[in-house]
Amino acid sequence: MCDIILPNQKGMNSSKIVLIALVGCISFLILIVVFVSSGFVRQVPIFWKEEIRATVAFQEINGQLKVVGLIGNGDTNPTLVMKAGDSPYILTVINQDTTPHIFYVDELGVHTKLLQPNENDTITLISKKETTYNYYDSLNPEKKIGQIIAVRVEAFE
Repeated sequence: MCDIILPNQKGMNSSKIVLIALVGCISFLILIVVFVSSGFVRQVPIFWKEEIRATVAFQEINGQLKVVGLIGNGDTNPTLVMKAGDSPYILTVINQDTTPHIFYVDELGVHTKLLQPNENDTITLISKKETTYNYYDSLNPEKKIGQIIAVRVEAFE
């Protein structure tokens, strides 16, 4: 036996499918809007590794060796602030003086290479704890130049 589909019945089945699809799409759109507006979606990827970058330079100012903040801090012999934990503090050091220098951070044991005039080097600092580090010119270690403060930063609502 053969089933005979009348033209009216075929059109009615297509209309039902379109209506069901339209209701499903609208429901899905409403679900997405509710999900996003509830704060379940972040602007920054969850696994994005945060880092802080800064640039300083050795300079002779009024006959004294100074470190001058170029990017991230504009002070002379600046107190640099880094995040304690796993976030790296990436520091570029430029020698804008006429003599060689080595930027050295105590307790971390991190230092640049020997910087000849107009050379630069980049170092990465990571501090697991909240503390204060001093930085020096390793070629003149008895004179502290400045400090790096590691602070814990936590989100709040």
